[in-house]
Amino acid sequence: MPTEIYIPIILFLGSLVYATFGFGDAIFAMPFLTLLVSTKVATPIMTLNGLTLAILMLMKHHKNINWNITKKLVFAAVFGIPIGIYFLKYGNENLIKTFLYIFIILVALFNLFFTKYKVNLNEKFAYLFGFIGGILGGAFNTAGPPIVIFGILKNWTTLQFIGNLQGYFIVSDVFIIIGQIISGILNKTVLYYFAISLPFTLIAFFVGNKIRQKISEDQYKKYIYFLLILVGVYGLIRIYFQH
Repeated sequence: MPTEIYIPIILFLGSLVYATFGFGDAIFAMPFLTLLVSTKVATPIMTLNGLTLAILMLMKHHKNINWNITKKLVFAAVFGIPIGIYFLKYGNENLIKTFLYIFIILVALFNLFFTKYKVNLNEKFAYLFGFIGGILGGAFNTAGPPIVIFGILKNWTTLQFIGNLQGYFIVSDVFIIIGQIISGILNKTVLYYFAISLPFTLIAFFVGNKIRQKISEDQYKKYIYFLLILVGVYGLIRIYFQH
């Protein structure tokens, strides 16, 4: 019985982070979920939950999407996902993850403490960051950070962040879910926990939107940098300190 209570609460809090910042639900929720259920159950729960939130966010913020950039990110990701799956099977997972998380931390720290140095990437770099996101999504289900970093380097506004990320996440999550169905990971147990948590996810979506409206543009970007640092630090801890 406690599992049926704790999982919806955990997903509510993770969804609150996502609804406020446009990403980051898994960073909060996964460590707690894996204390209750196996990673093979927790991961598809988070994928379904993330897809639900991305659809809701897209419906609300579709006017803020730059479809030209989003299409480039998604197009490149489709080619990156199979490479990510290959790396997952044959590559040095910890080495790849270490480089990823250190890079995320350095980019966040640079933008946090050297705000006077503004970078505005050419739109063509969307292919590169989308491709990297596809690789990381296919390998480790962590497609978000490269896209967030691209948004930082493109100086997206808060609403551009929210909108563009969702367009990318929806396609990425759909591909991941298809893979989970084929592999048998997405099963009745996963669907049960997702279903009983859905009302809590919907409540978190509306509460998170209210919170975000009270956050200024500068505050939002600072919170994004801190969230990225948390992603990187948490990732390194999982690699080297958890067994």
